[in-house]
Amino acid sequence: MASTLVEFAGLLAATILLAPLLLLPGAAIAAWLGAKEFGGSSHWGIPLLFSFAVLPALLSLIARLVSLDAALAALLALALLGAPTLTKIDRPPLSLVGALLACLLVAGAELVDFRFGATLYQPTLALDMVKHAATVNSIVSWGLPLTNPFVTRAEPGGYYYFFYTVAAMPVRLTMGVVDARAAVGALAIWDGAALLTLAVLLWQKSMPELPVSRNIVWALVALLLCGNLDIIANVVVGVMAKAWPVQIEWWNQQVSPWVFSLLWVPHHLLALIAGIFGLILISERPGPGPAIVAAIAFASCVGASVWVGLAIALAALFWLASLIMRRQYRMALALAAAGCLAAVLLIPQIYDILQGRADKEVPIAFYIRPFPALNVWVPPGLTANMLHLILLPVNYLFEFGIFLVGAILFWRHHRSAAGTEAARILMFSAASGLLLATFTRSTLIYNDLGWRAVLPTQLAFLIWTCAVILTYSGKFRIAECFKWPGAMGALLLIGYAGIAYQLVIVRAYPVLAPNLIFAPRPIVHPELDDALASAYSWANTHVPRDAVLQHNPASDQRVFGFGLYGRNRVAVADRDATLYGASRAEVDARRAALAPIFTTPLSAGDVRARALTHGIDVLVVSSTDPAWSDRHEWVWSTPALFASPHVRLIATRDIAPKS
Repeated sequence: MASTLVEFAGLLAATILLAPLLLLPGAAIAAWLGAKEFGGSSHWGIPLLFSFAVLPALLSLIARLVSLDAALAALLALALLGAPTLTKIDRPPLSLVGALLACLLVAGAELVDFRFGATLYQPTLALDMVKHAATVNSIVSWGLPLTNPFVTRAEPGGYYYFFYTVAAMPVRLTMGVVDARAAVGALAIWDGAALLTLAVLLWQKSMPELPVSRNIVWALVALLLCGNLDIIANVVVGVMAKAWPVQIEWWNQQVSPWVFSLLWVPHHLLALIAGIFGLILISERPGPGPAIVAAIAFASCVGASVWVGLAIALAALFWLASLIMRRQYRMALALAAAGCLAAVLLIPQIYDILQGRADKEVPIAFYIRPFPALNVWVPPGLTANMLHLILLPVNYLFEFGIFLVGAILFWRHHRSAAGTEAARILMFSAASGLLLATFTRSTLIYNDLGWRAVLPTQLAFLIWTCAVILTYSGKFRIAECFKWPGAMGALLLIGYAGIAYQLVIVRAYPVLAPNLIFAPRPIVHPELDDALASAYSWANTHVPRDAVLQHNPASDQRVFGFGLYGRNRVAVADRDATLYGASRAEVDARRAALAPIFTTPLSAGDVRARALTHGIDVLVVSSTDPAWSDRHEWVWSTPALFASPHVRLIATRDIAPKS
């Protein structure tokens, strides 16, 4: 349990460290711009928005063209420039500080490992955290262009990395005392603070007839904590399967609630914040300075998430057409110029992605968003597609819940609501997200386009739902929710039930295994996970950083240990190692060559030859590997660098063929 507390302390330290690293540079940028339309640099949340808009692109460009240390120096210089404004920044209310601490506690409970004696229980969030941590460690170790953390290859990693550059800053600054997982978790917490600030700003700019009050802030907080109606479908599926659903979003093409977007995919939320804030900047001040900052914000958006960036770009095109039709030429010119400059700033990353992706298939395909319940009775084809189209309202009611009803009621009673540029931005953002999520999908491992491009729609629906509730009742009181129109009170409580269930199941699923469905890891090995964490922690301080450590890549499940706890490269991670650009053929061939080391009774000479051929320095053998059980072969005859009852680290150079 002590190591769990240490891990939580690391998350706390990273969150505290990021406060000046995010607030002060943003304050410097806001002061330079003279952003009076947003309260200047005095409101504590506005510097945070400027930092999320500018730092991802700025730091990534410096790290890419110069070095990571140069990017860190630039960040510290901006913080020093923003330090004089510290006394001018309004202190946030104690209630919001308390909310941030509560967010920290929840994030800690959901993200850290629970360790009891010689057992370790990982959260289901480890499924994506392994990618986040491995990418941050890759940037800290090798800089940019991004070195692929899942396959050792000469080409750069073909993935958007701007979020991870920001997360790498506290890791580099503390020389690894703050680790990658803590940095990602802390940045997710600040993502949440920035998201709330952006929502309040959008309310202020799009609803000028409605005053900004503390009740609005808490109404937005309450709605951000609400989920959708997925829990209903999961109860039905769970009863039928006599099993516990773990990832309740996996029954359908997901529209993830805000809480789990923050915990699972904070890089996509950072992209949303940067992109929308860039549009708002131009709407408020279409001058050269704001256009430059907006251009950097657009670059940050695309560089943190290509899929969210695509939705923001489509919304910007809709807005540009609207500006031209209304003869708002100055604002249209500023928007077009910012878009062109953003494209220039993105050239290095676009080049890296194109260089790093071996698969040449088109990453986007057209389709009609399916309703999975229909697939049981209707085979794929034209009839199914037509039915999916007809059932879209039902599909989206499950995925948006209260927010779909709120958006419909808002537009029923506010048909002329697009009276400000911010209101139009919200409207176009909602439309672009819905179009992309409904009729397009990504062709990579997961449908991240359909899942993440809908984030701008969710943001617009959030503001509109809040407006409906406050217009109807005057104040946001959950105790009076059943008086709200459109059964919104019942939808709110169902949404809370889904969030509560998933927050619990993220931690409780090992106890319920193997009676699980929609589970990232249906089989749990707490003793082995603890041993792997210890082995990789030992390797971090005893094995050279440029050494290649290789575990058994044969599993059809995503492998966690190397990315969560290690800092070294791997020859190939698992079947999902295509994520950063390696071809399916390359990954499968390497897995086929290396898996027999762990799964078949090869001779020591053959093991050594295979490992050396693929540049492997250390083999990570565990008690679940078939090769472990042969006590007369190389696993046991070779001296181990590190040994425990469940894991042995064996240097390739020490494997001696039998004479």
